[in-house]
Amino acid sequence: MSMSITAFLTGLYLVPLVLLAWGHRIRRTTPRGQRAFWGAIIGHCVAGLLALSFGILTPELWPDTDAVRGFFGLWAMLLFPMLGALAGLLFTPTDR
Repeated sequence: MSMSITAFLTGLYLVPLVLLAWGHRIRRTTPRGQRAFWGAIIGHCVAGLLALSFGILTPELWPDTDAVRGFFGLWAMLLFPMLGALAGLLFTPTDR
């Protein structure tokens, strides 16, 4: 199995399970952890929409060297939740 397929399957099945376990105790986490959780949820939703959009393109529309479709169709499901969680950790709202 190639690395791209492994990343896709991990993003498709393992990431939602991790988010489900993380969300189960979301009330007991810090506000920073809650922002990271919601960033990961939003990242996974955006990645799912992009993966579906690029996945339904007919093969006639694919160029021979189409790296963009491979990235958004395979790797986004794994990387976007991680980037969303990182954004939730780093960008904190200002205190009043």
